[in-house]
Formats: sequence, structure tokens, C-alpha cells
Amino acid sequence: MDTTNRFLTVRLGFLWRFSGVGPGCLLGLLSAVVLGASGAVDRLGVGPSLLIAAAVVPVVALPAPVSFWVRADSDGLTLSRALLRRRYHWHDITGLDMAFGEDLDSDAPRLTMRLRLTTTPAAGRGPLVGVLGLAPDHQLRGTEPRRLADLFTLLAAHGVPLAERDFADRVLAAHGLPPLAPGPDPIDGR
Repeated sequence: MDTTNRFLTVRLGFLWRFSGVGPGCLLGLLSAVVLGASGAVDRLGVGPSLLIAAAVVPVVALPAPVSFWVRADSDGLTLSRALLRRRYHWHDITGLDMAFGEDLDSDAPRLTMRLRLTTTPAAGRGPLVGVLGLAPDHQLRGTEPRRLADLFTLLAAHGVPLAERDFADRVLAAHGLPPLAPGPDPIDGR
């Protein structure tokens, strides 16, 4: 795949579906306080004021996942999370760490993906790419989006080693794509 002169963007909203709920609720609560303090509740009434405060939550929460993406070009990778963009040069990216674990609150299995950088050589210390919910025993659910396969393909095409290559190959196979070409193993414990 020739990526020399073109951008390739993979949207990661599926990894961050509920990222805007917390800020949306906080802004909804803040709008309720402002409406109450300004006297607007007395003029509008409680019902319309609550509807205004409640409308703030989806207005903030629904578009939030759109702001999560990865863009590659010939020089490096741009990781955008909640409108904060970070740029990493290809020579600074030493791998994609993929750690299987459980959610602290629900004990649901999940996969946490982080970039491994030359500045953060220890596993699990790099920038967070996203968290994916899994089926029991850390198996695929069968509903993994094609964009996850696109992410693995994008990174592998630029020589970024994947920590769980067999997992990536299973995601690719689920979408009818060929497995990743053999590549370097990620560097552990540097």
C-alpha cells in the first residue's frame, strides 16, 4: 500500500462511544444552575428549564466520538482525542501495545491499545489509542467495526509492530481481509 503522498484517516469513535456523556452531564448541570441563578426558571417554569438542561447532554455527548481519529502520512501519525491533536513521527513509534484486562467497575473483558514511543518504552505507558470491549475470555464479539481492521492495517503498513498480532489477524479475518504480513516483533521492556 503506497501511503507516500496521501493521508489515511481512521475514525476511532467506536472506541470512545460514551466519552462525551460525562462532559455533557456536567454542562447540563451547569446550565441548570445558571438558569436557576439567573431567574430564568421563574420566568420559563421548571419543566422548560429542565428540558433545556437535559438537551445540553446529547448536544455535547453525541458528536464527541467524531473527534477521535488517527491520520497517517509519510512523516508520521496524528492522534486526535477530543479535539486535542498530537503528532508522532514514524521513527518515534516503536509499537502498538495491546493489553487484555477487565473493566474495574464491571469486570467486563477489554483490550486497551496504546502507542509505544521511544520516549515511553515501557509497555502500557504511551498515548491511549482506545479501549475495546471484548467477549468473555478476551475473544472477539463478532461486532468489531471495520475501522479497527483499518487501524491495524494502517499501522502495519508503516512498519509499526503490533503486540497482539494474532488478535489483529483475527479482526482482519472477521472482515474477510488477509492477515498482516510478517513484521518485527514489538520491543519489550526497554
